[in-house]
Amino acid sequence: MTDAPSFQVRRQQSRRRRVRRSLLATLIFLVAAGLVWLIGFSTVLGVNQVRVDGTDLVAVDQVTAAAQIVSGTPLARVNGKAIASRVETIPEVAQVTVSRHWPNTLIIHVTERVAVYQVLSGGDYRWVDATGTAFHSSLDPQPLPMVTLNTTDTQLMADVATVVTALSADLTPHVESIMAGTRDSITLSLDDGRQIIWGSSEQSDLKAQVIGPLLQFPGSVYDVSAPANPAVR
Repeated sequence: MTDAPSFQVRRQQSRRRRVRRSLLATLIFLVAAGLVWLIGFSTVLGVNQVRVDGTDLVAVDQVTAAAQIVSGTPLARVNGKAIASRVETIPEVAQVTVSRHWPNTLIIHVTERVAVYQVLSGGDYRWVDATGTAFHSSLDPQPLPMVTLNTTDTQLMADVATVVTALSADLTPHVESIMAGTRDSITLSLDDGRQIIWGSSEQSDLKAQVIGPLLQFPGSVYDVSAPANPAVR
Protein backbone atom coordinates (compact mmCIF):
# COMPACT_ATOMS: atom_id res chain seq x y z
CA MET A 1 0.00 0.00 0.00
CA THR A 2 2.85 2.39 0.75
CA ASP A 3 4.01 2.11 -2.90
CA ALA A 4 0.76 3.41 -4.45
CA PRO A 5 1.43 7.14 -3.90
CA SER A 6 4.96 6.90 -5.19
CA PHE A 7 3.69 5.07 -8.27
CA GLN A 8 1.18 7.84 -8.90
CA VAL A 9 3.90 10.45 -8.48
CA ARG A 10 6.17 8.69 -10.92
CA ARG A 11 3.35 8.36 -13.44
CA GLN A 12 2.53 12.07 -13.15
CA GLN A 13 6.19 12.97 -13.56
CA SER A 14 6.46 10.73 -16.60
CA ARG A 15 3.33 12.34 -18.08
CA ARG A 16 4.76 15.80 -17.50
CA ARG A 17 8.02 14.82 -19.16
CA ARG A 18 6.13 13.52 -22.19
CA VAL A 19 4.14 16.75 -22.37
CA ARG A 20 7.32 18.84 -22.11
CA ARG A 21 9.02 16.79 -24.81
CA SER A 22 5.96 17.11 -27.03
CA LEU A 23 5.83 20.88 -26.46
CA LEU A 24 9.56 21.20 -27.12
CA ALA A 25 9.28 19.17 -30.32
CA THR A 26 6.36 21.33 -31.44
CA LEU A 27 8.31 24.49 -30.64
CA ILE A 28 11.37 23.26 -32.56
CA PHE A 29 9.16 22.37 -35.52
CA LEU A 30 7.49 25.78 -35.49
CA VAL A 31 10.84 27.59 -35.25
CA ALA A 32 12.29 25.49 -38.09
CA ALA A 33 9.20 26.05 -40.23
CA GLY A 34 9.39 29.77 -39.51
CA LEU A 35 13.05 29.88 -40.52
CA VAL A 36 12.34 27.95 -43.72
CA TRP A 37 9.55 30.38 -44.57
CA LEU A 38 11.67 33.42 -43.63
CA ILE A 39 14.69 32.36 -45.65
CA GLY A 40 13.12 30.50 -48.53
CA PHE A 41 9.75 32.06 -49.19
CA SER A 42 9.34 35.50 -47.63
CA THR A 43 10.53 38.79 -49.10
CA VAL A 44 12.13 39.79 -45.80
CA LEU A 45 15.40 38.26 -47.01
CA GLY A 46 14.60 38.85 -50.66
CA VAL A 47 16.65 40.66 -53.28
CA ASN A 48 16.14 44.41 -53.16
CA GLN A 49 19.58 45.44 -54.42
CA VAL A 50 21.77 44.11 -57.23
CA ARG A 51 25.42 45.16 -57.28
CA VAL A 52 27.47 44.73 -60.44
CA ASP A 53 31.25 45.04 -60.52
CA GLY A 54 34.08 44.33 -62.95
CA THR A 55 32.46 46.12 -65.89
CA ASP A 56 34.09 48.62 -68.22
CA LEU A 57 32.82 47.94 -71.72
CA VAL A 58 29.43 46.71 -70.56
CA ALA A 59 26.86 48.99 -68.91
CA VAL A 60 25.54 47.96 -65.50
CA ASP A 61 21.96 48.24 -66.80
CA GLN A 62 22.82 45.81 -69.58
CA VAL A 63 24.05 43.27 -67.03
CA THR A 64 21.03 43.59 -64.75
CA ALA A 65 18.68 43.33 -67.74
CA ALA A 66 20.37 40.14 -68.90
CA ALA A 67 20.35 38.71 -65.36
CA GLN A 68 16.53 38.84 -65.23
CA ILE A 69 16.35 39.01 -61.44
CA VAL A 70 12.87 39.43 -59.98
CA SER A 71 12.93 41.92 -57.10
CA GLY A 72 11.92 40.30 -53.83
CA THR A 73 13.06 36.82 -54.81
CA PRO A 74 14.43 35.16 -51.63
CA LEU A 75 18.22 35.24 -51.73
CA ALA A 76 18.37 31.56 -50.78
CA ARG A 77 16.38 30.61 -53.87
CA VAL A 78 18.33 32.68 -56.39
CA ASN A 79 19.82 30.44 -59.10
CA GLY A 80 23.32 31.89 -59.46
CA LYS A 81 24.33 29.54 -62.29
CA ALA A 82 21.30 30.48 -64.36
CA ILE A 83 21.97 34.17 -63.82
CA ALA A 84 25.64 33.75 -64.79
CA SER A 85 24.67 31.86 -67.95
CA ARG A 86 22.32 34.64 -69.02
CA VAL A 87 24.84 37.41 -68.39
CA GLU A 88 27.54 35.47 -70.24
CA THR A 89 25.48 35.80 -73.43
CA ILE A 90 26.64 39.43 -73.58
CA PRO A 91 29.47 39.39 -76.18
CA GLU A 92 31.91 41.39 -74.06
CA VAL A 93 31.52 39.09 -71.04
CA ALA A 94 33.95 36.22 -70.56
CA GLN A 95 32.90 34.92 -67.14
CA VAL A 96 30.42 35.71 -64.36
CA THR A 97 30.23 34.78 -60.70
CA VAL A 98 27.17 35.44 -58.54
CA SER A 99 27.26 35.73 -54.75
CA ARG A 100 24.87 36.70 -51.95
CA HIS A 101 25.41 39.44 -49.43
CA TRP A 102 22.83 39.02 -46.70
CA PRO A 103 20.25 40.19 -46.02
CA ASN A 104 19.12 41.63 -49.36
CA THR A 105 21.97 42.13 -51.86
CA LEU A 106 22.97 40.04 -54.86
CA ILE A 107 26.45 40.64 -56.27
CA ILE A 108 27.26 39.94 -59.93
CA HIS A 109 30.98 39.98 -60.68
CA VAL A 110 31.79 40.27 -64.36
CA THR A 111 35.09 39.40 -66.03
CA GLU A 112 35.19 41.01 -69.45
CA ARG A 113 37.00 39.71 -72.50
CA VAL A 114 40.38 41.25 -73.30
CA ALA A 115 41.32 42.12 -76.87
CA VAL A 116 44.60 40.80 -78.25
CA TYR A 117 44.18 42.08 -81.82
CA GLN A 118 41.76 44.06 -83.98
CA VAL A 119 40.21 43.70 -87.41
CA LEU A 120 38.94 46.56 -89.56
CA SER A 121 35.49 45.63 -90.79
CA GLY A 122 32.95 47.96 -92.40
CA GLY A 123 34.58 51.05 -90.95
CA ASP A 124 34.60 49.66 -87.41
CA TYR A 125 37.47 48.13 -85.49
CA ARG A 126 36.41 44.73 -84.19
CA TRP A 127 38.15 43.55 -81.05
CA VAL A 128 39.20 39.90 -80.86
CA ASP A 129 40.17 38.05 -77.68
CA ALA A 130 42.61 35.22 -76.99
CA THR A 131 40.06 32.60 -78.07
CA GLY A 132 39.61 34.25 -81.46
CA THR A 133 36.17 35.62 -80.53
CA ALA A 134 35.17 39.01 -81.93
CA PHE A 135 33.32 40.64 -79.04
CA HIS A 136 33.28 44.42 -79.41
CA SER A 137 33.55 47.20 -81.99
CA SER A 138 34.86 50.74 -81.81
CA LEU A 139 35.12 53.65 -84.22
CA ASP A 140 38.74 54.31 -83.30
CA PRO A 141 41.72 51.96 -83.64
CA GLN A 142 43.21 50.44 -80.50
CA PRO A 143 46.92 50.03 -79.59
CA LEU A 144 46.77 46.44 -80.82
CA PRO A 145 48.06 44.56 -83.87
CA MET A 146 45.86 45.18 -86.91
CA VAL A 147 44.99 41.90 -88.60
CA THR A 148 43.77 41.31 -92.14
CA LEU A 149 41.83 38.07 -92.48
CA ASN A 150 38.52 36.50 -93.40
CA THR A 151 36.38 37.04 -90.30
CA THR A 152 34.00 34.27 -91.35
CA ASP A 153 36.82 31.76 -90.81
CA THR A 154 36.52 31.30 -87.05
CA GLN A 155 39.38 28.80 -86.92
CA LEU A 156 41.72 31.23 -88.64
CA MET A 157 40.72 33.93 -86.15
CA ALA A 158 41.57 31.54 -83.31
CA ASP A 159 44.88 30.64 -84.96
CA VAL A 160 45.91 34.29 -85.18
CA ALA A 161 44.98 34.74 -81.51
CA THR A 162 47.27 31.80 -80.68
CA VAL A 163 50.12 33.51 -82.51
CA VAL A 164 49.58 36.92 -80.89
CA THR A 165 49.32 35.54 -77.35
CA ALA A 166 52.53 33.55 -77.87
CA LEU A 167 54.55 36.68 -78.66
CA SER A 168 56.82 38.08 -75.98
CA ALA A 169 55.89 41.25 -74.14
CA ASP A 170 58.88 42.97 -75.76
CA LEU A 171 57.90 42.08 -79.31
CA THR A 172 54.11 42.60 -79.19
CA PRO A 173 54.21 46.44 -79.12
CA HIS A 174 56.28 46.39 -82.33
CA VAL A 175 53.84 44.23 -84.29
CA GLU A 176 52.07 46.77 -86.46
CA SER A 177 49.96 44.44 -88.58
CA ILE A 178 49.35 40.80 -89.37
CA MET A 179 48.29 39.28 -92.67
CA ALA A 180 46.54 35.92 -92.49
CA GLY A 181 45.39 34.86 -95.94
CA THR A 182 45.25 31.20 -94.94
CA ARG A 183 45.95 29.17 -91.79
CA ASP A 184 49.45 28.36 -93.11
CA SER A 185 50.47 31.84 -94.25
CA ILE A 186 50.38 34.07 -91.19
CA THR A 187 52.83 36.97 -91.61
CA LEU A 188 53.70 39.69 -89.10
CA SER A 189 54.84 43.19 -90.08
CA LEU A 190 56.89 45.14 -87.54
CA ASP A 191 56.88 48.90 -87.07
CA ASP A 192 60.41 49.16 -88.52
CA GLY A 193 59.39 47.56 -91.81
CA ARG A 194 60.71 44.06 -91.15
CA GLN A 195 58.52 41.02 -91.70
CA ILE A 196 58.18 37.73 -89.84
CA ILE A 197 56.91 34.73 -91.77
CA TRP A 198 55.17 32.71 -89.05
CA GLY A 199 53.38 30.13 -91.17
CA SER A 200 50.74 28.27 -89.19
CA SER A 201 49.90 28.67 -85.51
CA GLU A 202 51.47 25.30 -84.73
CA GLN A 203 54.50 25.44 -82.41
CA SER A 204 53.82 29.12 -81.75
CA ASP A 205 55.50 28.99 -78.35
CA LEU A 206 58.67 27.59 -79.92
CA LYS A 207 58.52 30.11 -82.77
CA ALA A 208 58.20 32.92 -80.24
CA GLN A 209 61.36 31.69 -78.52
CA VAL A 210 63.24 31.47 -81.81
CA ILE A 211 62.24 34.86 -83.21
CA GLY A 212 63.69 36.86 -80.31
CA PRO A 213 67.36 36.00 -80.93
CA LEU A 214 66.77 35.82 -84.70
CA LEU A 215 65.75 39.47 -84.85
CA GLN A 216 69.21 40.42 -83.62
CA PHE A 217 70.61 39.50 -87.04
CA PRO A 218 70.42 42.06 -89.88
CA GLY A 219 67.75 41.38 -92.45
CA SER A 220 64.30 42.31 -93.67
CA VAL A 221 62.46 38.97 -93.63
CA TYR A 222 62.63 36.46 -90.78
CA ASP A 223 61.18 33.03 -91.44
CA VAL A 224 60.22 30.88 -88.43
CA SER A 225 57.57 28.82 -90.20
CA ALA A 226 59.91 25.85 -89.59
CA PRO A 227 61.32 26.82 -86.17
CA ALA A 228 63.98 24.11 -86.25
CA ASN A 229 65.39 25.71 -89.40
CA PRO A 230 64.79 29.47 -89.22
CA ALA A 231 66.05 31.78 -91.94
CA VAL A 232 66.93 35.45 -92.39
CA ARG A 233 67.14 37.26 -95.69
